[in-house]
Amino acid sequence: MSSPLLKCRAFAALLIAALLSACGHAGSVLPPSNFSPSQVERPLKAVPPDCPGEKLKKKFGSVNETLSTSGGSLCIPAFGGFGGTIEYPSVNPSVGIKLTSSTTNYNGALPSLGKGKPIFYVQLSIAGATTFGTNVPAGGGLAGKELVPAQTYTAFAQASADGISEPLTPCYLTAGKSKYGGVISGIGTLLKGLNVPVPAQGIVEIYSGKQAKSKC
Repeated sequence: MSSPLLKCRAFAALLIAALLSACGHAGSVLPPSNFSPSQVERPLKAVPPDCPGEKLKKKFGSVNETLSTSGGSLCIPAFGGFGGTIEYPSVNPSVGIKLTSSTTNYNGALPSLGKGKPIFYVQLSIAGATTFGTNVPAGGGLAGKELVPAQTYTAFAQASADGISEPLTPCYLTAGKSKYGGVISGIGTLLKGLNVPVPAQGIVEIYSGKQAKSKC
């Protein structure tokens, strides 16, 4: 039987995959409905759109969604000029997931995983155990004016399961372009075949600059 620590590490890997992929994908594959390359040179839109059903508070935005057995797209709650999507493969079984976005440590309880102040936080809570399939839709990305194309950013992640928190080794990447500003793209490509054995929570933090030795 897997230990709680191993379960936590597995979910940490899932989280970083859910929000980032290899740097070589940055700006190369973007969903036409949100980040069409033909729109890159046009004037930037004000902000990414809100998610359907999103609840906006003064210090954060949140949305409850469902991971579909056939796969699909999760909406990152639009907040502070950031937003976007996470493309994910099929899951078995279907489970609920809550995403919470913020630009500050709004409740005083979020960890400081890197040096300085994160420019964006995304919290994820998967309601139950599930297994991801192997067919991952291309595209997805976190976009916003504060993400500057060709600039380097670092992602830190931490997951919690069975009362144990486990950090993931950070990695750096380069932003591409979108009609909302820069975009960290290629989301969800590492989700295929991953297993989440228990209900779990996690957080991904994005920092400006290079704070890691390895590329994402």
